[in-house]
Amino acid sequence: MNVGKSIKVAMAMRDMNPSLLAEKMGVSRQYVSNLIHSKQIGIGTISKLSDVLNMKVSDFLALGED
Repeated sequence: MNVGKSIKVAMAMRDMNPSLLAEKMGVSRQYVSNLIHSKQIGIGTISKLSDVLNMKVSDFLALGED
């Protein structure tokens, strides 16, 4: 599972850029960039990403499967 890939694919599906995702999450654009490049992300953050992207957690995570 590659959460960074999940984020990139989900943003592309929603025609969203990192700045817009950051705004919707209430975080900085740098934080989103760090998430994309992070090896591990906590379940709370994954849940928040899923909510903002209007997806089930399982569907969001499936986007990053190899």
